[in-house]
Amino acid sequence: MPENGVILVAALSGRAIAQAVARTGAVVATLDQFGDADLPLPALCVAGDPVTGFERDALIAAARTLAPPGSGLVVGSGFEQAPDLLAALMQAGPYRLLGNGPDAVRAVKDPAGFAARLATLRLEELGIGHPEMRVAMSDDEVSGDWLVKRVGAAGGWHIVPWTGGPLPDGHYLQWRAAGRPTSVAFIADRSGWCETVAISRQWADPAPDAPFRYGGAVLPAAVPQSLADRLAEAARRIAAAFGLVGLNSLDLLVDGKSVTVLEVNPRPGATLDLLERHRQGGVMRAHLDAAAGRDWKLGAARPGVIAGAVAYADSALTVPADFPWPPWCADLPRAGGAVGVGQPLCSVTAWGGDEEEARRRLSCRIERIVADCTRRACFVERTADVVPSLQC
Repeated sequence: MPENGVILVAALSGRAIAQAVARTGAVVATLDQFGDADLPLPALCVAGDPVTGFERDALIAAARTLAPPGSGLVVGSGFEQAPDLLAALMQAGPYRLLGNGPDAVRAVKDPAGFAARLATLRLEELGIGHPEMRVAMSDDEVSGDWLVKRVGAAGGWHIVPWTGGPLPDGHYLQWRAAGRPTSVAFIADRSGWCETVAISRQWADPAPDAPFRYGGAVLPAAVPQSLADRLAEAARRIAAAFGLVGLNSLDLLVDGKSVTVLEVNPRPGATLDLLERHRQGGVMRAHLDAAAGRDWKLGAARPGVIAGAVAYADSALTVPADFPWPPWCADLPRAGGAVGVGQPLCSVTAWGGDEEEARRRLSCRIERIVADCTRRACFVERTADVVPSLQC
């Protein structure tokens, strides 16, 4: 931890990382684009776009306002497509990065370079492959099942089937492989040590224009030990090859004994809340220590299975001022905020004895929170001119 005890968190959605850092005892300051009601203070919302990322000058100015020189820096989503922005943010303090630097981020998020490096790691001896990718293709070459992906994007919103035509700038094509979405969360350090935190199963929550929109995850996934060993070895080789440090995740598709590597997320990702609860003492302290080159260790796994997902709004609504958010909700929108149809309302978690029970409880909670919030919002809107105290 930096001598002044301050750690700056920068992410498109920074709440989960900021809370995890705060639990280590550090003073946390956060830059993100949502400004959720449960975001630890101090925090600033930074101009930008969820797709294209932060606006550079606004990000730098906000960082200098919140965090003094020498502060630590932990980043989440928003920098994979802009490693130069990460470099600029590091220099703005200057801040001490506690995670993967711009060169590592650039390497794992360059589709062609990533595929070429994987080919040298002999993953095929583990029964693990990588789908074919292209950075361009003419219409007369169209055959088979290709997906268009945006370089460095997150959340699955950007992934759509390719139907031909020019490939947009900053996008690439990847062959659509078969299998269940699976992810290996791991912590690595510069000594070459790499330890699996948990293996999760993930799923999509399709929207009309986003068939691969992120839905949620459950962990630890019930997988054969032989598969877990293969996935752990793949993560170790990839971490060593790209010089990854701290908490990362390796996304794959598992189809029986066949495994396909999709990508690496070189940062704390969407399952951080689940990992924090799965491991005694959380995982953020181990991330900070490993990234800083200090000795680190993970706490024992807690019994049970935990699932988490995004609850998307069924209809457009204004968040009621007095809405009683249950303790299993996070990423809470501020009172009076507008949530569009199909947009994230909040995050939800649930424990269970196994995957099936955890997911069943999770689904029930999502249905409940969406219905309750929608019903309360509709009541407020209907009675706003009669009962002014209920206005948002």
